[in-house]
Amino acid sequence: MKKSVHFTTVLMTLIGLVIAQPGLSQDKTVNDGVFTAAQVASGQTVYDAQCKTCHNMRFYRDTLRSWSNQPLLYLWENIMGTMPADNPGSLMFEEYTDVIAYILSENGFPAGDATLDPDNGMDAIKILAP
Repeated sequence: MKKSVHFTTVLMTLIGLVIAQPGLSQDKTVNDGVFTAAQVASGQTVYDAQCKTCHNMRFYRDTLRSWSNQPLLYLWENIMGTMPADNPGSLMFEEYTDVIAYILSENGFPAGDATLDPDNGMDAIKILAP
């Protein structure tokens, strides 16, 4: 009888863990190495040429704070649709993505092995305040 109760308890615990598994999965955040060092380097070049004259990093730190807990894709779409101010949408998608990687890096978020890609999971990456 004791073995039967123990087996049932273990079985119920395992079933509970399997059922709860989807609830355990969480979106990634910008703190999870969601861009590469190469994207940061490319992004700095674009930032210096296209963004730096109007926006310093303090601007982006405040921007990241105001977008905290929102999907990174939303910020990317916003920047793509409004910047550069004199010619919105004029950069290549990759350039906008690399600038985002540079901004995140400059605000203390780590590079990793994953390439940041608006068509592949950027909607599941949450922005954190620096």
